[in-house]
Amino acid sequence: MDEKEKTIHTIRAFTRFYMPMLDLLGNHYLGSKYSATEARVLFEIYENDGCNAAYIANAMNIDKSYLSRIIKNYEKKGYLIRTVSKTDSRSLDLHLTELGLEQTKEFIRRSDAQIGEMIQSLDSEACRRLTHALDTVTELLKDGRKSKNFYWSECL
Repeated sequence: MDEKEKTIHTIRAFTRFYMPMLDLLGNHYLGSKYSATEARVLFEIYENDGCNAAYIANAMNIDKSYLSRIIKNYEKKGYLIRTVSKTDSRSLDLHLTELGLEQTKEFIRRSDAQIGEMIQSLDSEACRRLTHALDTVTELLKDGRKSKNFYWSECL
């Protein structure tokens, strides 16, 4: 097995390890009634207030029809509003309402707590090593995506 094949197998093994650990496989992200994808849409709007659906679809690599259903559902629930873009009247900007901000901040709080529990037994040196390793992974994969003209989001 060459280095690329070993890397592929290692990444897949890590993904199989962390996705269930962070409860990313089901439809109840952090015990909520939302999937991880649905929660991430809120987070993208939170981090990029005034972005549009095309931005989110690109950042998340998500099906536009599925994203449209999520956005319509969130608008109906009062989590977000859409306004006509000041720069392009054909585009709608997305903004979280107070209710949407509360839900997003709750997801962030619960996610931070979940990860805090996972790393609570690590000492400062182990935390530093983990942070460095994750930064390295992000940097290497981000460089690979840039070379293929992919968009990389800095979120979640």
